[in-house]
Amino acid sequence: MVRALRTGMTTMPPPSLSIVPISVPAAARCPALPSDASWTALLADTSWGLSGLDRRRVRVRQGGHRGAEGLRLVVQSYREQDVVAGRPTPYARPLASTQRAVSSDQLRGGIQLDLVHFEVDHDDVVVIAWVEEGDTDLDFDGLEARPPRAGALAAVEPLLS
Repeated sequence: MVRALRTGMTTMPPPSLSIVPISVPAAARCPALPSDASWTALLADTSWGLSGLDRRRVRVRQGGHRGAEGLRLVVQSYREQDVVAGRPTPYARPLASTQRAVSSDQLRGGIQLDLVHFEVDHDDVVVIAWVEEGDTDLDFDGLEARPPRAGALAAVEPLLS
């Protein structure tokens, strides 16, 4: 009896049943991002309206690197109380950070990017940016990086989102 059941099994439904085929939903769509966009830009674009998540859009400019290639732009945001004379205090922790490979021409024209962080007052945030030689190989997207003491900071302009 067991042998007869195994040989008579089929994956097709019997023709006497009226089964409607299951429709497969269309594939989920992701927002189109430029090739140099970071994962934080994707997070910012897909999480609009979530409570406790803040997105700060900025433009960064700096003109001091003539013809230099292989530059890394590091951008961090801090609480206002953790920044003295335009630089973070020694034990200040960034709220958000990102890094991006840039050229000197891009820096002169300005680079627009998003910083995403959690549960911070809008008016209580200072954004700091600097450029250094190197590839975008910092751990945690530059979260543990600190601006060089002798280096000049880049100009950061807030943008409306």
